[in-house]
Amino acid sequence: MKPLRLLVVAASTLLAACSTTYSVTEAELEGYLNQQLRKQHDAVQSKAPLGASFVLGDTSVKIGADSDKVAVTSSARVQLDTPIIPLRAGLSLEFKAKPYYDPVEQAIYLRDVELSTVEASPKQVEALLKPLGQQTSQWLSLILQSQPVYTLDQNDWRQELIGQFGREIKVKPGKLEFILKP
Repeated sequence: MKPLRLLVVAASTLLAACSTTYSVTEAELEGYLNQQLRKQHDAVQSKAPLGASFVLGDTSVKIGADSDKVAVTSSARVQLDTPIIPLRAGLSLEFKAKPYYDPVEQAIYLRDVELSTVEASPKQVEALLKPLGQQTSQWLSLILQSQPVYTLDQNDWRQELIGQFGREIKVKPGKLEFILKP
C-alpha cells in the first residue's frame, strides 16, 4: 500500500511541477492565425470576381491590452482593374474579441468579434474601399468566430495534459493562460 501511495504522490508532484500553468503567447497565436488565414485566403482568392484581387498580409495579435480581449489586426493589398485606371490600395482591419476555450475540441475560439477600425491607404481611396473593407471584415469575422484560432497539439505531452485537465483560459497581458481542473 505504501509504494502505491508513494507513486501517487510522485505522479501528482510531477504533474504539478510540469504543467501547473501553460500559456499561449501572442507570437504562437499569430503564427497559427497566419497559417489558417492563408489557407482560407487561397480558397476565397480563386472565387474573386474578375478584375479584383487581394493579397492578405500578416496578422498581428495583442492579448490583454484591452481588458480580457484579444485584438487581431490584419492587412491586405487590394487591386481593382477598372477600365480607366487600375486601383491599388492597402487595407488594415482591427478586430477585438473575447477568447473562449472549448475543452471538447481542445481549441481556442474568438467570441463576440467586433470590428474596431478599418483604414485604407492612400487615404483618398478610403471612401471607395469602405464597402470592400466591410466585406473583408465580414469574411475575417466569420473565420475568427467559426474556426479555432489555436488548437492544442496532441503530439506534445504538455499540451496533451492541458487537453485533459484544462477547462478554461484566463487573459493576461501578452498571453492566454490555461486554468487546470481535475
